[in-house]
Amino acid sequence: MYSIDKTAFMVSAMKSGSGKTLITLGLINILKKMGKTISIYKTGPDYIDTMYHEKIAGSPSTNLDPFFLEPDYKPNELKNVFFRNFLGDTAIIEGAMGLFDGVYGEGKRCSACIVSEEIGVDVILVIDIDELEKLEEYLQKFSHRVKAVIVNKLPYDCNIELLNRKINAINLVLLGYLYHDESYHIESRHLGLYEPQRDIFSIVERVSDRLKKSLDFDALDKFIVKIKPSDNIVRKLNSKGTKHRIAFAYDEAFSFTYAENIKVLQEYGFEIVKFSPIYDKKLPDNISAIWLCGGYPEIYAKELSSNTSMLNSIYEAEDIPIIAECGGFIYLHESFEDNNGEVFQGVGLIEAKAFKTPKLVRFGYIEIEAKSDSFLMKKNQKIRSHEFHYFDSTNNGDYAHAIKANKSKEWDCIHTNKRVFAGFPHIYLRGYEFLIENLICFLEGNYNV
Repeated sequence: MYSIDKTAFMVSAMKSGSGKTLITLGLINILKKMGKTISIYKTGPDYIDTMYHEKIAGSPSTNLDPFFLEPDYKPNELKNVFFRNFLGDTAIIEGAMGLFDGVYGEGKRCSACIVSEEIGVDVILVIDIDELEKLEEYLQKFSHRVKAVIVNKLPYDCNIELLNRKINAINLVLLGYLYHDESYHIESRHLGLYEPQRDIFSIVERVSDRLKKSLDFDALDKFIVKIKPSDNIVRKLNSKGTKHRIAFAYDEAFSFTYAENIKVLQEYGFEIVKFSPIYDKKLPDNISAIWLCGGYPEIYAKELSSNTSMLNSIYEAEDIPIIAECGGFIYLHESFEDNNGEVFQGVGLIEAKAFKTPKLVRFGYIEIEAKSDSFLMKKNQKIRSHEFHYFDSTNNGDYAHAIKANKSKEWDCIHTNKRVFAGFPHIYLRGYEFLIENLICFLEGNYNV
């Protein structure tokens, strides 16, 4: 069986804040202008960076989450997700956090490094100039596939020849560099980055123009992965055509979802009907289910609360099951706070109040086990998930039990009844397709809740 050589690499760093996203966007823009088609990915449970990727690449960005699809837990599924979505000339994977940052206290487990090893791609490490002296020691911590570096925030008087010699001395290639410039700035916030700024295109244009002047294109061409024809065959389960319409919330307040979730739903015959809880007056017609994903309802609390016709439309949709995660869960409360502590009316299906806290609550990867049957999970079924929020609830639910990935904490979570499955945990469907199989059985009347 023949294979095709394609360019593929990961962009990572020693820590967060080193400029990975900026460099990744610059590389996307450079290669795109060269006529390349880009398949773009992000490791970990990140929603914001993927929005930036999609803005610049003009194509979807796929999450490669090493916890949800850990090889010992879901053999080959991480690799399958990568290859099925590798449809362009070049694959660029942006690593989350630092290269070796994974499950707390468990080495590089579930880190960006693990993703590079599982898939078989080499790594370009973005470093600040002041990190250069620590680089060799850092790379001795664990095995890795780092082959080259891009140096960020370089002083204009830096001796490039000396810089190159220092990097070559530790058997790495200086792939490129970017001089320090305060105008290369992407705003950050508590959930990573802001949603894409209006001026992101002009920022990326400036970065890519500077970066390509130093970029070693010959070295970049050596980042190769072999693609077999069978690697990116897309699953096609929907042989009988669309059977169900799912109303999927998507606007400024609700935008945190995985591209793979949409694909899984479509594979199982769902038509995705996007709607806006901010602007639309009612739910779409002829729907079988509602999905309220995560986002920033606290920022748009006034707009959401003042749209009483939508609140009523959701509240009164008695025969339609609702799946709500994190921001969607907050929206379903009787009331919820904005970032300033002002209280606003919610949908009212969760008899509780959602409120702002001063720090992250129950942050991190978790495994969830259902205590009883619901329309989405059956008793004793387990899924992996994550929580990342500064808000809490006066009633988080007790349908399921959650345990942190490193077993350090556990708690009860999620509300369920005949029409609601809602909680702070984010839902990932790839590898957990039984969730949609359960939902379809419920919609078709094959089992009771």
